[in-house]
Amino acid sequence: MALVLSAELMADRDAASAATPLPIEAELVARTKQGDDAAFAELVELFQNRIFNFVLARVRHRQLAEDVTQEVLVKAYFSLNKLREPEKFKSWLFSIAHNHLRDLLRKRKLETTDVEECHTEHYVDPDTPEKELKRQQTREAVWDALVQLKPEQREILVLCDIEGLSYREIADIMRVPLGTVQSRIFYARRKLRVILSGEFSYMGEEL
Repeated sequence: MALVLSAELMADRDAASAATPLPIEAELVARTKQGDDAAFAELVELFQNRIFNFVLARVRHRQLAEDVTQEVLVKAYFSLNKLREPEKFKSWLFSIAHNHLRDLLRKRKLETTDVEECHTEHYVDPDTPEKELKRQQTREAVWDALVQLKPEQREILVLCDIEGLSYREIADIMRVPLGTVQSRIFYARRKLRVILSGEFSYMGEEL
């Protein structure tokens, strides 16, 4: 299951962000703290779609996900001076998104609300249309399966199998014990694998 998510969904990350080493993120954070707003604009370029996909996986409402993404980025901008370890910007940003979503869902009781179909932002390589079509079909199958999971299961799989955060980082973001993260990921992957097994069988393929 992790292989399916890693191979198909992690490829949807912005190519620039996927190739950006942590020192660059740390440098951008440092420059932003010094008043260079252009540096923060670069951070937004790197992470905006990834935060959007993370939020969308939880709320399944595109307009709301766009609004929340902007709110998270604004909150990050004004809170950046509180970040003592710039190299941890990624997990720090997702922590802000997680906490913002938690508060929002409590207020609006959106935990079980499904308004629109969930989909992610992705990038097409015009030089390989057949391969891209295949990838897109697999992508859609995986996200259709994710939609059938509980919101908290979708969230933790996005953090782990799509964003590649460590169990420890996820535990810090969610403020739960490491063992709880391991257990949640195990059961979420198992449920997703069951769903995908049926989906890929329908498509005439093996998982």
